[in-house]
Amino acid sequence: MKRNLKKLPALLLLTGILVLTGCSSRVHVENEADYQARSDQYVLTLVNTDTAALEAELENLESHYDDFEQQVELYPYIGGTGQKFDFTADAYVSMLTSYLDNLDDLGAYVGVKEYEGATEDSDGNITYSTVYEFEDHDMRMSLEYNSDNVVTTVTLDPVYSTGEIAEKAALNTLIGMGSVFVVLIILCFLISCFKYIHMAEEKAGKSKKSGEEKAAEPAPVSAPAAPAPIPAAPVPAPAEDRQLVAVITAAVAAAMGTSSDGFVVRSIRRRSGNKWKKS
Repeated sequence: MKRNLKKLPALLLLTGILVLTGCSSRVHVENEADYQARSDQYVLTLVNTDTAALEAELENLESHYDDFEQQVELYPYIGGTGQKFDFTADAYVSMLTSYLDNLDDLGAYVGVKEYEGATEDSDGNITYSTVYEFEDHDMRMSLEYNSDNVVTTVTLDPVYSTGEIAEKAALNTLIGMGSVFVVLIILCFLISCFKYIHMAEEKAGKSKKSGEEKAAEPAPVSAPAAPAPIPAAPVPAPAEDRQLVAVITAAVAAAMGTSSDGFVVRSIRRRSGNKWKKS
């Protein structure tokens, strides 16, 4: 049982190798010189064409891609030369794009460095790879051909040293971790602000409650107005005043020769200095 467990990692490793090699295996092709010549031709066309011209061509193809794709499918020949166009529309645009994107990392062209050979996938498609030397970084070109010997996929990648790969990996790791820490810091800041939001909500609630309580308080009742003074009832005149009024009324009526019914004595004012009394 223990021996079987010890053999298990080796079996898993062997299975992985077989799976990987089964996906694409290096093969010998009879017309390898043709693949090499075609790869060299494509690279020389790229490096000998002005960068501005390549950019203009790529921009034109991208803006009229549908027409270009239809032309390649229906009439895959270059002008009136009768020479067949070697690429699908997507593969050709991809080659121009990859070369222009990596141009700054490559530098000036030097020459062919190594023909790595051909591989064949399960569908019978041939991929031929070549490494070309440039001043700054080498470039690996991989061209995938279909059964009609037309290039369907183009891959152009700079070849970086182990140190450069490790440096880029470390930089990517640092950027990734830095981004994570920045996001965590922002989240912590936002979470710490929740308590202030809660305090503000409580304060607003208290203010609202206080306003409602004030609104619910009864309005102060004003003191009732003092009642209007009731006029005092007229005090009836004493008996002697009534007699005096009757005498005066009779005297006035006798002096005027009229009846006393038409006279009314309303008030009698006594004078302090009575001349009759003094005499």
